[in-house]
Parts: sequence; structure tokens; C-alpha cells
Amino acid sequence: MTAVVDDSSSLLWNPAGLSKLTKPEAGATHVTLFEDTIFDFISGGVATARWGGFAAGYVRQSSGGFEARTGPNDAPMNFSVTQDALIGGWGRAFALPWFAGSPWLRLPKPVSVGVTVKSITESVGSVSASGRGADAGVILQPDDRFSLGLMVSNLVAPKLTFVSQPVRYPRVVDVSPAYLWKLSPGMRALTTVKLSKAPNESMAVSAGVELQYQRLLALRLGVRDQVLSTGLSVRFGNASFDYAARLGDLGVASLFTFTQRFGQTHDELEEMIRRGIRKLSYAEGARLSRAYLSKADEELRRDRIQEALRDLEAASLLSPLNGEIRAKINHTTAKWDESLKRQMIERSAALAREQDRQGNLLARRQYWRSVLELDRDHAEAARELARIDRDLSVEERARLEGLRQAQSATEIALALAQSSTFLSRGQLRSAMIEAQKAQQRFPGNAQVADFIDQVRRQMRALVKTRLAEADAFSEAKNHGEALRSVDAALREVPDEPGLAEKAAALRAQVQKALTPEKRKEFEQLYYRVVEQYLKGGYKAADALADELIKIDSSSEAARTLKDKIQAALRYTQ
Repeated sequence: MTAVVDDSSSLLWNPAGLSKLTKPEAGATHVTLFEDTIFDFISGGVATARWGGFAAGYVRQSSGGFEARTGPNDAPMNFSVTQDALIGGWGRAFALPWFAGSPWLRLPKPVSVGVTVKSITESVGSVSASGRGADAGVILQPDDRFSLGLMVSNLVAPKLTFVSQPVRYPRVVDVSPAYLWKLSPGMRALTTVKLSKAPNESMAVSAGVELQYQRLLALRLGVRDQVLSTGLSVRFGNASFDYAARLGDLGVASLFTFTQRFGQTHDELEEMIRRGIRKLSYAEGARLSRAYLSKADEELRRDRIQEALRDLEAASLLSPLNGEIRAKINHTTAKWDESLKRQMIERSAALAREQDRQGNLLARRQYWRSVLELDRDHAEAARELARIDRDLSVEERARLEGLRQAQSATEIALALAQSSTFLSRGQLRSAMIEAQKAQQRFPGNAQVADFIDQVRRQMRALVKTRLAEADAFSEAKNHGEALRSVDAALREVPDEPGLAEKAAALRAQVQKALTPEKRKEFEQLYYRVVEQYLKGGYKAADALADELIKIDSSSEAARTLKDKIQAALRYTQ
């Protein structure tokens, strides 16, 4: 029907349906009609994120068994009639911004338009003719239940000349509303009506109903010109098969269609992930990890780096031994950081140029200085700063120096306040990183240097305390607790000489003591923790993560997962 098409066969029924393509596909249709008439159609389509859907197809209809005579007493000669068409089409969905916020408009892009162009050749015996034409269609779908389709066939009508008189294809207008009834969580019913009007003919009315069970099975019943038709559709993943039978006076016309789609859509990946999370295991975790990777690749193609990083982190948790995922995270993170830096540089440079147009010399200098701090090799910033400094008077330079010192003092105070917050939480490494950033920006500042010395003293004290704990646990043969003490020091002071080697030796001792039963228990509990984390149950995940580390304190995957959970808890509190 004109209102509910959504695959490459939209070339025939309504090209606006090409806007609903979600993945590459190919399809073939074979129809056996009465009197040796056969209809065949093959098509393929592809979806693009920006330009909509495109498709191409080939149609052939042939009828044989006709007889012709050149004279009343001549022997009959057999001939056939064939029609061939090459079709190309495009469809795209559009928003209606002037109706934004309307209660009846629930989909972001409710209007789809489409166009097909076609080249037609007809042969009657040994005589043939060809012509070109175009069709157009529109679909209005304000929500996920109602849709209204309009199709104008032969909007540009093909004109064929067989001998002398041209034959023009009639222009046909189809209007079709459709409504989807949600009967139960797994059952839906689609009802639709189509009104067709051709020149010099009365209006033709057809109607149909389709009973759908999830995405697996559909049963159909329709009527046109008091002739019934029935059929079914079966779908397995990306493959679908359709059959229809039209019960006419001249016999049964049968239609067979097979469609193969390729890849997975964003929604399909999300659904697969949701189903898989409920039954996590090592094998299922690896499979879901691949699904998250596919989803991340799709996000990267759309330049949605934040969403891609989120999916990559989930993939890493599900397959913690996969080093390629971690490498991809590092590469994507670097790409994201570079993108943010580039945006900040471009914005600061644009603001500097705007201040130049307004004649604000000091503000312009400040913006160019910000650019140079982000990119020391930025030639325009260096050139403009030099030019501004030449133009500044003695008074302006003194004023600028005073402003710079005041701003520096404020920035130093803010940086040390952030570092002090980390220090009060016992996050020595984070405190040191923030303080060193301040030192890079304000070299030689005594306040920053004193704070860094304070953090270093606390780091040395932490290492001494944790190593003493580890030695005590090791003497008691409690290698797991010893490793936890060393790891606690290593997380905060990763550069401490000998600490990483001591952790590796203790980790080997813990691994050696793990029985196969404990390894299995660890695996099952690990994916329970991942399940709770991905569902947003951070408190439950945190408690389970503590049990996980008790089983195997040597696991880097468990420690990474614990850190992520604690970060999520801090963020949501």
C-alpha cells in the first residue's frame, strides 16, 4: 500500500518509502498471472545518513500465446508482448520546524518525499517502442501509528510511438491512509485503504489488513474490485520471504518475494545488547562486545565521538582481555581531545578577530594569548601578539601586566583548590596531575611548588604504609591482601621504583593459588557486576565488585571495573 512501504520495492508503490531504508538490501519478486503472463522485479537499495535512501530496479512483464494473421485466410502466427523498465529512485524524510511542539507531531521527521525516474520499453511481436517518465510520492507520518500516503504515477508520463501515433501512459493518483493497532506487546494489526483514480475511469477502492506477530510473522488479507487476496510474510533476521495469492475469475495469481538485508541498525544493536545483558557469560560477553564495537563504529562514522567512547568502554568491560579495544579507546580519546582543542583554538581565534574589528586591543591580545597557549606553533597568534605588543603604550602595558597578574593569581587559586579537593579524598595522583598542570602554566610559582612538595611527601608516606601492610600480609601467606595494599599504592604513585615489580610478583602468587572453581565463580560474578553497571545499578554493582576483588585481587579487569563504578557513583551523587 502507498502509505506503509519501507523497502526497495517502494520504487513501484511510493518512492517516499525509500526514506525508511535503514540498511543495504536486495530483493526479487516473481508473479505468475493468468494466460501465460509473468511479472518479475529485482531491486536494491541503500540508506545514507544525510541524503536519504536510494534504490534501483528492473521490471519485466511478458505475455505469450497470442496469435496474429495478416489476412483472413492466412495461417496464424504466434507473438508475445513484453514490457521492460529500468527504474531509479530517491526518498528522504524532512522535519516540519514550524509545527515543532505540536501535540499531534511525535516523530522528528514526519514527512517523506520521493521521486522515481524510469525508462520503459514495450515490444509487441517485432515492433517495439520506448519512452521515459517519472513518478513522485509523499508520506505523512506524525507518529508511529498513523500514516498517509500520496503517489502520482506517471507524473511525467512516458510516451511510446509504435508506428505513427504516440501512446501516452495515463497519470494515476493513489491516496492511502493506514493505522497500526497495538493489540498486545507482541501482536499488532495494520489496516489500510487505498483510493486510485485514473483518467476516464471510476475510482478504484482497495483495502487490507495485516496481523503482525513481533517481527517474525505477518498474515494478510485484502480486497480490490471485489477480488480477495491473501498472503503471509516470514522474517528471519535480515532475510524475509513474502507470498500472496489473488483469487480472481481467471485463476489464482501468485506472488513470491525474497528480500535480503545486510548489517545491523542502531536499534537492532541496542536490542541485541539488552537481550544479551540478561544472560551474560564469557562467550555472551565476547559477542556483546562485538555488538558494542559495531555500534561504536557507527557512531564514529556519524562523528559522535562521545557516544562512541561510551560504547567502546562497554565493549572493553565485556571483553577485558581484548587489547585492540583498549587501543581503539586510546585512539578515539586522542581524537576527541584533539577535536576539542581545535574547536577551542578556532573559537578563541574568531573572538580575537572580532575584538580586532571592534578596536579592543587588550581583549584581542588576551584571546590570541589563549590560542598560543593551546597551540605554540600557531603562526597567526604569534604574529598578532607581536603586532599588538608593538602598538601598546607604556600605560597599557602596565595595565595589562596588572590584569595578567591578577588573573594568574585567580587561576592558581582555582587550580590549587581543585588539587586540594583531590588531596582531601586521598586521590594523590589526581591532585599531583592538577598541580603539575598549574606549574606548566605558571612556572616558578612558589605556591604551586610548595603544594607539589606537600603531595610528594604524602605519596612517600602512602607507599611506606602500604608496603609495610603488604609485607605483613605476605608473611601470613595472605597474598591477596598483600596485593591489594600494593595496588592501592601503585594507583596513586605509579612511578614509584620497584612497586610495579612487587605487584607483578604478588599477582603471580594469587593466580597460582586460584582453583578452577574459583576462576569459574569469578567469571560468573564478573559479568553480574558488568550487568548491574550497564543497567545503571551502581550501588549493587559496587557491592558485587568488592566480592569480585576478594576472589581474585590480581585481576586488572576487576580493578578497572571497580574504578568505573566508583566514578559513576561520584557522578550520580
